[in-house]
Amino acid sequence: MGMSGFVSPSGTKAYFFDGTSYWRYDIAANQVDPEYPKPIAGNWPGLFESDIDAVVLAPNGFVYFFKADTYAKFDWAANSVVDGYPQYIAGNWPGVFESAIDACISWPNGALYFFRHAEYQRFDWAANAVPDGYPRPIAGNWAGLFGADIDVALMWPTGKAYFFSGAEYVRFDPAQNSADAGYPRPIAGNWPGLAGGTTGGGQPSGSTRPLRDYFPAFSTSFEGRVPWMYQDIKGLVTVAIGNLIDSPGAAAALPFEFVGSGTRASQGDITAEWTMIKNAPGLATGGYLAAKAIRTLELSEASMDDLVRSRFDADETRLAAFYPDWNNWPMDARLGAHSIAWAGAHFPNGWPSFNAAVNSGDWATAAVQSHLKDDDNPGVTPRNAANHTLFSNAGTVIARGLDRTVLYYPTAL
Repeated sequence: MGMSGFVSPSGTKAYFFDGTSYWRYDIAANQVDPEYPKPIAGNWPGLFESDIDAVVLAPNGFVYFFKADTYAKFDWAANSVVDGYPQYIAGNWPGVFESAIDACISWPNGALYFFRHAEYQRFDWAANAVPDGYPRPIAGNWAGLFGADIDVALMWPTGKAYFFSGAEYVRFDPAQNSADAGYPRPIAGNWPGLAGGTTGGGQPSGSTRPLRDYFPAFSTSFEGRVPWMYQDIKGLVTVAIGNLIDSPGAAAALPFEFVGSGTRASQGDITAEWTMIKNAPGLATGGYLAAKAIRTLELSEASMDDLVRSRFDADETRLAAFYPDWNNWPMDARLGAHSIAWAGAHFPNGWPSFNAAVNSGDWATAAVQSHLKDDDNPGVTPRNAANHTLFSNAGTVIARGLDRTVLYYPTAL
């Protein structure tokens, strides 16, 4: 459960919620007000008392709080939840994710953007609907933003938007439709007094979340997250987070369901769909959305995560057997190796220069040698930048005596 938050109608305060507590942040003073955090219970009449998923100040002046599959409408002027709430999201927010919303933000164009895991939706406030074509993957549509698991989304009085994920945040410029240079940055030291912002001892903040749990979100930022079969740029049938299934047998082994029904497809159904996708003209150049118009089957969110983690487990076994000191590698280096294994050919056996560097503890050279061929696939370029950061971070962790069991990425140490 991560934070959630919004900026008050006056634009002078921001409110952050985490667990059973909330923080009031003074925008002008750039710090949490004295005597915070405080309990939600007793201070927000009628509101959920814990584990709020997302909050947004809507164009009508009401503040909407989302929790699980319900929401509450809060009257700021009356300082209470409107009578008759909470209500279910389904049936009241047409087309919006019906549960487990990660974050929501009101954009200058009058739309609300909802985020859940690696996807987002645009809600047209005036039309009270989500337009066709949503949800879409965050990766590739929000330049420089986290590819998944956004905790907080805030529209600041300056006109900039702030997005929080884990221990980092990004400042986003709506006018340029991209993150500002130099982001993401750690919350620690930049949001004084905010929950999750300090680690003590002058150490950089990071995450101790297991790599296996984090890997789907990490990979999504480079591969996207697509539940249906599509052709990649080479014409190979792919699904989920860049998972190659370029044979009918590989596809039929997965638990595809008929769209919108939850009914499990038979192996015959899956093979027929794979054949249709494989042979459809123009899909390789049309991108993943080109296949959406003709697909009838999809994987569930849980099935996609299971597929990615199954591949992660197989790679973990291979890497641990190949590298003698694997268990002592900094977490950033281990994630970097998994990144190469996910996208690179003949790894690790066919990477002698890289192997020599990591086996001698030369992480700077490893950062250079981690480069994947991207001449015919510019989509690999962002992954190369991430790999370079990961192995460079590993060198810094060793040099500064930082905790090797902590993942510092996406921060560049």
